[in-house]
Amino acid sequence: MKRIRCRSGGGDRYLCRSGNNEWRDWPNLPSELTEQIASRLLRYDVAEYLRLRAACKAWRECICYSSDLDSRFRPRQWIMLSKGDGTRCRFLNLATGACVQIDLPELSGHHIESSTEGLLVLREKTSDDIRLLNPLTRALTNLPPITAALRSVSPDWSEDWKTACPSRIVYAGISDETSPPTVALFMRGHLWNIAYAKPGDQRWALVDDKGWRTFPNRRVISDGELLRYVWYLSAVTLRGRIYFATFQGNILKLMLHPRPRLVPVVNDQSSHMIWHCGILRHNVVSYLVPANDNHRSLLMVRYYSSLDHLSPDEQRRMKRRKRTTLLKLPGDRPGQYRWHQLEVFKVDLAGKKLIPVENMGHRAVFIGDVTCISFSIQRFPSVYGNAVYLGMNSHCSIACGVRHLNDNRIEPRLEHVLEGGGKAPLGLDKTLRGPERIVPLARPCSLEEYLVCHVGFKYGIKD
Repeated sequence: MKRIRCRSGGGDRYLCRSGNNEWRDWPNLPSELTEQIASRLLRYDVAEYLRLRAACKAWRECICYSSDLDSRFRPRQWIMLSKGDGTRCRFLNLATGACVQIDLPELSGHHIESSTEGLLVLREKTSDDIRLLNPLTRALTNLPPITAALRSVSPDWSEDWKTACPSRIVYAGISDETSPPTVALFMRGHLWNIAYAKPGDQRWALVDDKGWRTFPNRRVISDGELLRYVWYLSAVTLRGRIYFATFQGNILKLMLHPRPRLVPVVNDQSSHMIWHCGILRHNVVSYLVPANDNHRSLLMVRYYSSLDHLSPDEQRRMKRRKRTTLLKLPGDRPGQYRWHQLEVFKVDLAGKKLIPVENMGHRAVFIGDVTCISFSIQRFPSVYGNAVYLGMNSHCSIACGVRHLNDNRIEPRLEHVLEGGGKAPLGLDKTLRGPERIVPLARPCSLEEYLVCHVGFKYGIKD
């Protein structure tokens, strides 16, 4: 197609010649048609919508643009694969396979604390202001400083906030129940709680103790005090609502209208926790995962570090089955093995139950303590389908990296190194203060290496 510019009384006009030698005045398309094309592109991918706006000034003037938390402009399918030394980051579209590198000067002076709906949750280093950055539109949403909320719950949170201790913000979500939308931050420390605020608020509010008692933990800690909060491990925004899972596999929904409260969705287990050396420890970890590219359904992956939750008879029966969810992994000593269990469920929100899944088809699932993702391998042939990948720096066993659902085959974890030298920890390592220092064992690294670090570390692999 040949494009020429001509002068007219109204300014420059662009005329394009098509293959049959007919001239088309594309810039002067009817505004209704341009808006309809833009609307269809926006439903497909916000990046295509932005390319349409950038192609022509006339189109840009008649296509609306939102700089707030409008749900239509959230890049849900885009994830940050890695971050370099400066502000240059690599992003991947899990639905289309597109990969781009973007310079984000907005990152300067900020820590990346989490992400939700494709938006990066930033904390300003000096004022502790929270900002949400859309990496594609470059729109920034300002929220109040978070330190006051932390200090009101436990003083030690504010004391170690400036130190090398790991960040207290672990997950984030956006609820479209309110207008404008409300942002929720899931925090961990001496106590666990959820802070929520929306643009224009002066401070963050906390889910009060009554909300936590809606779904009490039946175990007690060593001093006899009731655990007055829920231990969560993953959070997902699904169709404008925030869901999160407990370690044990229960699912709750954070409702913010008309009043903040926690609503039990799936009560699948009471508690699976064990005493070890006088410390209450989890025998099971559970992860919520978006089940499709449209983020309209959920999967749960549940991992048991032992079989203590099964009776001896149940253990013997499951070990004899040809198709089983049990994993036989190497132990601490040569020739020693330990039994674990990894289950996959479909979350039936309407029926408030979990449905076992034995075949995920062409989808691959990556689980980690930072985030969880799933996608179709049709655009990523180097990744195994119908398989669960265990991310770096997670609560799961370091002896298992990939579990294939079709034949229960197990592959070891991929190895990485620290930038300063030495192997990176395969399992959960709270002493690792600088996750951005993780680099691949050899370059070029595979997509699998990028993704297992993406779900395990906030900055992913360092490019």
